[in-house]
Parts: sequence; structure tokens; C-alpha cells
Amino acid sequence: MFTTFAPTPSAQLRIDTSCPSPGTARVTVLGEIDLSNSDVLRAGLLSVLSALYPRHIEVDLAGVTFMDCSGLTALIVAGNVAARTGCRLRITNPQPIVRRILDLTGLLGALTAGFDQASPATAAATASVDVLVAA
Repeated sequence: MFTTFAPTPSAQLRIDTSCPSPGTARVTVLGEIDLSNSDVLRAGLLSVLSALYPRHIEVDLAGVTFMDCSGLTALIVAGNVAARTGCRLRITNPQPIVRRILDLTGLLGALTAGFDQASPATAAATASVDVLVAA
């Protein structure tokens, strides 16, 4: 299965979804994630959850050239929704600019932990999420 979610032709963001194995969805994100399109990322991730019911969602950020805090919030919100449904979301291949924002916010370890690992900063991430979402 392979789908693309891009609501407008002018969007600077492309989201492709595939299912490499049963129970796992891979979401490949390309472009810039900022306030103008972070809702597209959030909606795309939530669509994957509601349509595919995966146990794991791997979000590949290798093609993301910029991400601001609104993009981080979209990832966190989707991760929290996933967790409530018994799914685990993790990001892979963050580029240096994206890795930096994750590191500065203290969420790098929590969002990049492997599916077989316990999230190293779950409590800290949850506290940070509440602050970021409320802002």
C-alpha cells in the first residue's frame, strides 16, 4: 500500500505512506514543516492511525529541510494520540536542523527510541508535550 497526502498542489510538504510489514506504517515526509503546513503533517499522521490501525508508525524525516516548533508539536500530538490507541510513533533520519530542535527541546531520545526500547524520556516528554501543546 502506498498513498500520498498533499492537500494542495502548492504545499511545501509531501507525505508518503507505505506499509513495509504487517502492523507497521512508514510515513516519509519531504519538504519544510512550519506554521503554514504543520496541520497537514498532523492530519496526515492521524489519517494513518485511523485508516491503518498500525502498532508502529515510523516517520522518516530524511527529506525534511526545516522544521519549527509547530512541526514538533504536530509530531508530539500524533505520538500522544498513537500511544492512546496502543501504537508507538518514532522518527528516523532527522536531518541536522531537525535533530537540533529535538535535542534542544529534550525530545530527541523520546522520539527516536526504537520500537523495542522503552522510551528513555517518557515522563519528561509528556511534561514537555503538555507545555508545548498548551502554548
